[in-house]
Amino acid sequence: MAPLELDAVLPRSALTATEFDGLSADPAKREAYRYDTYAREGLRSFSALTDLTRSHEFTFVVLKPDAVAGRRCELILEILRSQGWLPAAATTIRFDPLLTRELWRYQFNAASAQRIAVVDHLLGSGPALLVLLHDTRRPAGMPASVRLTAAKGSADPEAARGTDLRSRIGRVNGLFNFIHTADDPADVIRELQLFSYQAGWDWCARALREPGQVADGWAPERDPAYALLAQVHAAVPAHDLDLTAALRRLRGGGGRWAELAQRAGTREQVGQWLDALGPDRLPAGPARWDVLTVVTGWIDCNERGVAPLLSTPSAAAWQPADDDGLRSEQEGDTCLV
Repeated sequence: MAPLELDAVLPRSALTATEFDGLSADPAKREAYRYDTYAREGLRSFSALTDLTRSHEFTFVVLKPDAVAGRRCELILEILRSQGWLPAAATTIRFDPLLTRELWRYQFNAASAQRIAVVDHLLGSGPALLVLLHDTRRPAGMPASVRLTAAKGSADPEAARGTDLRSRIGRVNGLFNFIHTADDPADVIRELQLFSYQAGWDWCARALREPGQVADGWAPERDPAYALLAQVHAAVPAHDLDLTAALRRLRGGGGRWAELAQRAGTREQVGQWLDALGPDRLPAGPARWDVLTVVTGWIDCNERGVAPLLSTPSAAAWQPADDDGLRSEQEGDTCLV
């Protein structure tokens, strides 16, 4: 057989067509992840630690640098605990451009050019807190990650529901939305693998193997996430994340950003701010967050009319069918982060 003919009949993946059955309700994702290096490595890493069914019991939340600056971390953890997601392990991570693009590989195609210009400055502004969560209240058949995604709500304030988690913690805009979570067990596995290149697996290995170790009675001194709050707060100054106040402070300062705030102080002039992000270093300290507050408040986050390569299915896809073979409708989060 000629080389080209042989190549045509060889499989394109070492993973079988059923590898991600039970890990995602989205057929497109199950197929795409067969060819995804991180998903493939994640399956191997996770299964080496524990049974893959644990990916239904656990999920994670990333408290992003904007959550740290806005001092939302304690509130987020408190709400999660009240809803049955208990911190089982925690570590810190730092976003870089590659991690950001690979984490949202299947959504970044729909990100606007403005969002892409800003996101690295935002996520690179300090450490993030990665918290493994054990779901103590998930209904039968509902993975922890799917339940949290449904409760989290959209990253877009215009799509917010008053009871969703992001509304309760005071989401500011499409980028200052404070948290990232995995959409389903397949994403739990893939994204923990991505984080592992920086953080390893030791930080969460025992919790994944022994879910019973998560204490029923909560106390700050036993909470692995609370142990790291002082560390991340020391690295990121507190900020009000208020656009009007940020503009006022910048105008009263000095240098390039003060000049920009004085002559380009409207949303229609955001292009001048984005142009300045490249050649000009962001100021240090709270003034950095002043600039980020302005640009995140003025940009359009998504490309109009462009759908992500993989969207977030409704949690209803995991619910048992009723007597008519139909599932009840629930709203899913279709935003990028």
